[in-house]
Amino acid sequence: MTDNHKNSRMAEVLFPDMADNPAGDPAYYEAKYPQRDLPQGAAITRLGPSPTGFIHLGNLYTAFMNKKLAEETGGVCLLRIEDTDNKREVPGAVESLISSLHYFGVDFDEGVMYDATTGDIYEKGGYGPYYQSARKSVYHAFARKLIIEGLAYPCFLTEAEIDDIRSEQESTKAMTGIYGAYAKYREITPEEAASRIASGSDYVVRFKAPYVDG
Repeated sequence: MTDNHKNSRMAEVLFPDMADNPAGDPAYYEAKYPQRDLPQGAAITRLGPSPTGFIHLGNLYTAFMNKKLAEETGGVCLLRIEDTDNKREVPGAVESLISSLHYFGVDFDEGVMYDATTGDIYEKGGYGPYYQSARKSVYHAFARKLIIEGLAYPCFLTEAEIDDIRSEQESTKAMTGIYGAYAKYREITPEEAASRIASGSDYVVRFKAPYVDG
């Protein structure tokens, strides 16, 4: 099996519903989200808080800087909610975040919005969705492209295995990370990946970055 064939087969295994789906092609999103008609040098800034609690000083500082930069350059400042940590999500956190930032004079041009009068949460702007969890199809399209180009691979290391790797690297003062001998799934075959997925194994897509030992 050639590398190109292997990569295409791997993409089919990982993203079986995207081959004939227009949304499986990054070009679909490049057309859907065209370059904005903004002045030369305009900055598009973003705040991406997690709805896991109250606003903190880091959020506030970043919000001030991003809003100021967007205003001074004729750009856009948007709010995207990074809602991928379901275990720690706090009810009412989105409303609290937006209200708190508004209290300090930070309002967003687009993104997730909150109407304190009606209690409604809504999205404003043509570059949504503005909840991270709702953007999965976008990320899948580009991850699929990386797989096809041989620039990424599925990694089935468990949390326990990763903890063991990190402990070993720290004990030997080695560079931490999943590389070299630690990247045990770097050359996994499509067939083995399909078998592991069928058995219910979780995985992440990792960059297949070049690595030279020593």
